[in-house]
Amino acid sequence: MLNPHSPALSQSPSFQPFSWHNAEVPPSRKKLLAEYAQDVGTGVATLLSLIEHSEIEAVDERPLLSEVDRGTLLRLAITASKMLARVAEEDIDVANTVKPL
Repeated sequence: MLNPHSPALSQSPSFQPFSWHNAEVPPSRKKLLAEYAQDVGTGVATLLSLIEHSEIEAVDERPLLSEVDRGTLLRLAITASKMLARVAEEDIDVANTVKPL
């Protein structure tokens, strides 16, 4: 069993930061929202495609995904979309409260 505190594990991170933008693009709320929208939009589209594929490729009239799995994936897609909408709403509120110079 690996020791999580061993030097070998602490020297090599298991997660590498990722950004859709080039490194030269400065951090901003707009950049963050665009990246969230890219990830959530692509993820939701993939989930819905899987659900549709499950229905189309049914075997003996039984979808590949169970009703429970289908419901779980739909709720994940709904929740992710709502979270993205909340982040966008916060950005809109911030933009609308900024007073022009």
